[in-house]
Amino acid sequence: MKSPVREFGLLGFDHVDLRVKDLPKARRFFVEQMGMDVLGEGEDHAYLLFGDQVLGLHAAKDGEALGGVDHIALRVSEWTGLKSRVQRSRVVITGEKERATSRSLFLRGPSGIQIELVWRPDPGTPPPHHGACAPPKRA
Repeated sequence: MKSPVREFGLLGFDHVDLRVKDLPKARRFFVEQMGMDVLGEGEDHAYLLFGDQVLGLHAAKDGEALGGVDHIALRVSEWTGLKSRVQRSRVVITGEKERATSRSLFLRGPSGIQIELVWRPDPGTPPPHHGACAPPKRA
């Protein structure tokens, strides 16, 4: 059963980014074993598509936790008033980004979880990318 959009306007997950020890191995697993498509990639990251969901894989730097969630991104239904609602709720805002096709507000959640709230004027546009993406490599 679909829940109604609440005051906060959360629509669902937009994407999830993971930190991995071996980027090529993780990419192969999700593409070859799980059937995901490569949306874009660079030297230290790959964005994979399944349905309209995106999984971001990022090579962990020395000392970073492995196999953990880097951040979760949640889609929101509207942008106007979002920042003021978040500020009123006393959530810590760690950043804000405006792109040609989307806007994001970055928050610190419980236990240090990084959360990104994403709004796009055209909900049909693909999820945002957090860095330059090269065209996908041919398998």
